[in-house]
Amino acid sequence: MPAERLRRLPGLLFGAFCAAAFGFAAGAVWMVPSMMFGRALPALVLPAGWVLGIVVRRWLRIDRVLGSALAALATLLAAGYTACLVAAATISGMMGLGFGQAIHDAGAPMLLELARLAQGPWDLVLYVAGALLAALVAWPIGRRPPDRH
Repeated sequence: MPAERLRRLPGLLFGAFCAAAFGFAAGAVWMVPSMMFGRALPALVLPAGWVLGIVVRRWLRIDRVLGSALAALATLLAAGYTACLVAAATISGMMGLGFGQAIHDAGAPMLLELARLAQGPWDLVLYVAGALLAALVAWPIGRRPPDRH
């Protein structure tokens, strides 16, 4: 039994890496409409969570609790990443800097703190709802037929 778990570990680590990468990608796509409207759009966490749940269930094929947890964490990662990018864009516009220069000058700790300060209680409720939606979508509905290789 421990040997089987050890053999599955690289696949699970790769799945976690892919879920994080999809979370970052969803956050970057989420930033586009946020920049078009000039403000953060926390309600977009619901479609982002839905998409990330489908990605984890269908493409990464990580089942049950671990897959649901990875989908929820990827959704929260996307929300945090978007909040940091919106904070960087705000700094960029206010200071007259380029976007990349604003990210570089502010640094990750400052962007994280500005993103945290910009979140209201309703935003946090939406983020939790998006993470729960991602977890529910990632949970398999029925028994999957065995793979035929």
